[in-house]
Amino acid sequence: MTSLFEKLGTLMSRRKDGDRSPFESVVAVQKWLAALPVEFDYETHHALVEGLERFNGGDVAANPERLKMLMAIEEAGLPLQFRIVEHYMRVSSQASLHLASQALWRESLAFWSLLAASWANMLKHAYKGPARLELKPMRAEIATRALRYAGLAMRWECHHSKHPSAVVWNRVHKIYHLAERHGYAEDTVMLNARPTSCAREFSLAVLLGLTNPNGYTIQEIEAIAQMFESFADLPLPQSSFESGHPTHAIDLSVHEGAFALDDKPPAGTQLRYFDLTPLVEHLQSIDPQSHAEDEDGLPRQIADLMSRGVLRRSRQRIPRFGRVWVASGIGNILASLLGSEVGRPHHGLEHWTLRDESNEGMGFSLEESTVMPHGRLVAVSSDPSVSDWQLLAIRWNQNAGSQLLVGAQRLSRHPRRVEISFAPEADAARTPTHAVLLPTVDGELGESNLLMPQTHYRAGAQMILRDGDDIYRLRLGEVHESHERWVRVGVDVLSREQFAAAA
Repeated sequence: MTSLFEKLGTLMSRRKDGDRSPFESVVAVQKWLAALPVEFDYETHHALVEGLERFNGGDVAANPERLKMLMAIEEAGLPLQFRIVEHYMRVSSQASLHLASQALWRESLAFWSLLAASWANMLKHAYKGPARLELKPMRAEIATRALRYAGLAMRWECHHSKHPSAVVWNRVHKIYHLAERHGYAEDTVMLNARPTSCAREFSLAVLLGLTNPNGYTIQEIEAIAQMFESFADLPLPQSSFESGHPTHAIDLSVHEGAFALDDKPPAGTQLRYFDLTPLVEHLQSIDPQSHAEDEDGLPRQIADLMSRGVLRRSRQRIPRFGRVWVASGIGNILASLLGSEVGRPHHGLEHWTLRDESNEGMGFSLEESTVMPHGRLVAVSSDPSVSDWQLLAIRWNQNAGSQLLVGAQRLSRHPRRVEISFAPEADAARTPTHAVLLPTVDGELGESNLLMPQTHYRAGAQMILRDGDDIYRLRLGEVHESHERWVRVGVDVLSREQFAAAA
């Protein structure tokens, strides 16, 4: 019996040790790092990624001690990450090793994403946390790292032909704008034995996006990124140009990448300009023989894309010639979805000429005088009398002679008009209102979203959603994008029941 109690005591002691966080102090972190498995890089890396997830979990206030912990994790993790990346690059071109490539890609993406989240959270506490005065001298270091790892996560998404989402661009823009506003955007920071800055890391992310990397192979994407990183005088964002000629611009208030400038001045509230002429000339001067055979001509190809402002499409677009019905703006969208439900088409519809279509969106040709701002929501249907609406957001427009060419990203193939209200226990006495549910569909956004009035949004709030005879309890997540006083947010479904049962 004594032996049994001793064994139970040992087990309980081990459980307590296992429950103890390795992130209580710098010493605890160093012990945890020293205890990571070392036989296989992949196993070690996976344990490190799991540790970063735990480090980011919870609502722990940042302080200089916690900053040292993150620095220790970064210092130990980067050499390991680089070895994983080397393995990944070697196997990614071999079809027979597809599963291994997938696993290594997921590990690498998780590491960059978690590290970016760690530093972005650290930056938030450097401004709003209880230790903000102690962390203030480190803001440039913290922000530069947050941008660096966010850019690498974006790059790894491109390896699988995934465009950076509006959420990602929003975070990158916010971090850079914060650094710019507080005067340290161009302060030099040493990262991986190289001098860099917030402005430089922001430019690297923007420039890679301008090449439309989804149209290239993994090896080409990495070669392009290395070309930019090796260019010492990288073009940096400018709020205005006293001399020189800007060739591209980005709007920090819009959650998307940069665009080429034409003769018409762009509209935007937070425009930043780039003069890519020196970079283009540098790329054109690179000797093709200095690159590997499969990268032959790549520098000049990128230079040509940048100088002409023409990007390769990453997805095949099928020409479509015909007319479709369009509800423009959230008011017309709600009315049109209701009209389809009751069999009475809404009268405020427009006829648009469809030009092409892909899995990601549609292209239209409109009259030159049409005003169609970025982010405008539109619902498209070939037959408004039935519920076959698709919801899209305008992403680009371009004047072409007497026409306005418009491109729209598909947000949902099956939008539904629903009724939402705050949960009874919520401290918010607002009457029910209507919203648009964008349900999960494989191959689209990967999560259910909800379009709702900005006045009703409260992060983390629980809401009741009624969709026909179904009643859902939801928790509101992060805002993905704003659309003219409406917001598109992620939602977690907590429960579901039938209306009759609920009554």
